[in-house]
Amino acid sequence: MNLKSKNFQNAKNIIQSYAQVISDVKGTFSVHQKNWEEYSLKVYAKGLTTTPIPIKRENYYDALDLNINMVEHKLKIFCAGERHSIELVGQTQIEFAKELETILRDLKIDYKISDDKFSSSKLDEYLNESVEEIWAIIREVYFTMMTFKGDKLEETSNINFWPHHFDLAMLMFNGKLISGQEPDNWDYSREQMNYGFSFGDEAITNPYFYITQYPFNDKILEFKLTNDAYWHKTGWKGAVLDIKEYENLSEIHVKAVELYNLVYKYSIKLF
Repeated sequence: MNLKSKNFQNAKNIIQSYAQVISDVKGTFSVHQKNWEEYSLKVYAKGLTTTPIPIKRENYYDALDLNINMVEHKLKIFCAGERHSIELVGQTQIEFAKELETILRDLKIDYKISDDKFSSSKLDEYLNESVEEIWAIIREVYFTMMTFKGDKLEETSNINFWPHHFDLAMLMFNGKLISGQEPDNWDYSREQMNYGFSFGDEAITNPYFYITQYPFNDKILEFKLTNDAYWHKTGWKGAVLDIKEYENLSEIHVKAVELYNLVYKYSIKLF
């Protein structure tokens, strides 16, 4: 699995484009949730899902469910007993959004997009095999995070997929409030750890696991990490496990859980 190949990066860009569209639909119709989860997607058996979106009718709610199926390579749309789908063939983001808009209109769901909301840039060829490689990593990372959080007593968020940055992440709270912050402002008033996985960005081009704190305590940088991990200190601070050298997903799973648990133990000493 070449994580820096052109085909792999193309698949990432395509899925990210489509995930941003369904995230926008979810955020449009959902009430605000803690940690801004109305814009996050979740992992399901074949890819990424909005989970049920509340659609207000005259005197009741329908449930709209949008699933990016990375096994069958379709967007699956479920609402009010109806099923629809859109083939994933590498259409531009705006073309994809307009196909979805048309189907939602037929379902009497008033979702409108403007031409400047999504990109009209041509995407490269949609290759099933490359998309399935992306899905294999998402699936493994999801189970890695489930393994880590399974025996922790602290409150945690859901394991969320964030389309904007194309990463999976989970927050952990120790129950302490941050001095000077308004307690009712959930997003900024709770001490928290962020355990996540990124497919790469401008700062770190390879896919990587990461752990950050809010507020960040520089004393944690004094602790020694596992052999393959390091403290990232430029732009943002946190522990990083770069997976560029690993081909075996089960090996990545073991190393990531080891790092997550180690930093978790360090954080308990400081928070």
